[in-house]
Amino acid sequence: MSLFRAGFLLLPLFISACSVPVLHKNTPSPTEQTSTPSSSTEQQVTTSQANTNQSVEMANTLDEQIKLATLHHSELQARSGMAPNLPKINKDEILTQSRSAEAIQQLENYNSQVNEQLTAIDKRVEQRKKNALPGDVIQILVSKTKVTLANADFVSQPLIGQWVRGESRVIRLKDGLLFDAQHSEDLRITYSESYQLLVNGKVISIVNPNKEKSHAAFTVDTSENSGSIVGSLDYRQVTERH
Repeated sequence: MSLFRAGFLLLPLFISACSVPVLHKNTPSPTEQTSTPSSSTEQQVTTSQANTNQSVEMANTLDEQIKLATLHHSELQARSGMAPNLPKINKDEILTQSRSAEAIQQLENYNSQVNEQLTAIDKRVEQRKKNALPGDVIQILVSKTKVTLANADFVSQPLIGQWVRGESRVIRLKDGLLFDAQHSEDLRITYSESYQLLVNGKVISIVNPNKEKSHAAFTVDTSENSGSIVGSLDYRQVTERH
């Protein structure tokens, strides 16, 4: 009887023990196990591509700023007779993005500085048009000019125009023998604030504001350096503006 009672008392404990939940350790599937390394590799590739794209973009920006700075320097040098030195930048020594950023910043500052000076020249040119002093305005006659190009030679028509001190303009030389000329070439004439007369960036004469008229011959390269232009021009003072 005592054994029966003992068995009866142990039975609930046995049933209770069987009902306790068993915790199982979750084992990740093969796909889940490999997802983390794959994600890390993709992130590395994405970062590498982003760095490469940024480097290419900065290299292009650097080239654009160098080209713009060179053009600004040439224009200011021609129109005023002087210009601040270009920043000393050696592209072969720029090996990091931080160095590229520094070089771009230097060039942007330079271009901003030169652009302000060019804007100031434009304002002075407008003032001289309204209130010209001796030597501020000259009339230029470009005589027949021989243009030699890689695929053609021609003699241009004479051209006449007025230039204000500090002004730079491009005129179009056209073949004087053809009614519908297929051959033409640009010619840039600059009358600098320092009284220099330039053709395609080359100084050909110094204007004397006390001398009524003068003459100058020139031999210059074409705008794309693919040929030559040989000619002459006459210039005289313009004392009255209408």
